[in-house]
Amino acid sequence: MREVDTVRNPLHTICVASQKGGVGKTTVALNTAYALASAGARCLLVDTDPQGAIGLSLRSRNRRGAGPGLASFASGNLALADVVVRSRVPTFDLLPVGPVAAQDAHGFAIHLADGAELARLRRLAEMDGYAYLVFDTPAGFGGVTLGALRASDWVLTALQAEPIALRSFPQLLEVLGALREDGLPAQLLGAVLTMTQLRNRTSAAVAEEAWARLPADVVFETTIPRDPIFLEASAQGVPVALLRNRPPPIASLFDQLAREVQSRVGHSESGEDEGPISLLA
Repeated sequence: MREVDTVRNPLHTICVASQKGGVGKTTVALNTAYALASAGARCLLVDTDPQGAIGLSLRSRNRRGAGPGLASFASGNLALADVVVRSRVPTFDLLPVGPVAAQDAHGFAIHLADGAELARLRRLAEMDGYAYLVFDTPAGFGGVTLGALRASDWVLTALQAEPIALRSFPQLLEVLGALREDGLPAQLLGAVLTMTQLRNRTSAAVAEEAWARLPADVVFETTIPRDPIFLEASAQGVPVALLRNRPPPIASLFDQLAREVQSRVGHSESGEDEGPISLLA
């Protein structure tokens, strides 16, 4: 049998960001993080948005979600271990944003904009043995999102299959270019088309334009369709794979997307692929 490589993989930090809201960004962040964890990679999903669906879902389903979170960690009041919420999946943990009063939201965004606290979180997550740290962020590229971009290696963007979304894509490239000029490592992991409706002429045309205009290594092969099951999963506060005892078929799309992510970041659980393993001893 092939020996197992016990060398720990480095932490891959991914910021899921988009200039436009309502594009399925949180759906992509939650379900992709869960798929990565289900594949065996220890993953921490961080909700950085006081209005974020992940934190709201946790608060609606159990009292742990109403407890401290990123806000308490960033203020220096609590350690990372005190604010992480453990899930039923041993490799999947969550860090909700925690209670942030409306009048404090602006100050919270300013505090995290330089990326220092999120970089500290990253260092602690790496020390704790996580393979992936995934930031779900507010819409736009300022405030908390800018801080997450500063603390990340990779940026994954959700590109809704509608004309305005494609027009906003160059803004992300400009932000990444500015970060690179500042010596920060963040680079584009890729764009995943979301809310696609291939029977709708406008949606299909946007998808075709994205595939035609953007480099092949930018747009993920996996596309996420518009489907009411995502709203149902969001209302229940779970990844779509946990919505039923038998995962809905659409959940496999995120398994596929997770494999693409792993390939692009160069993550391997067992080192370099050495080819087929002999069936016989």
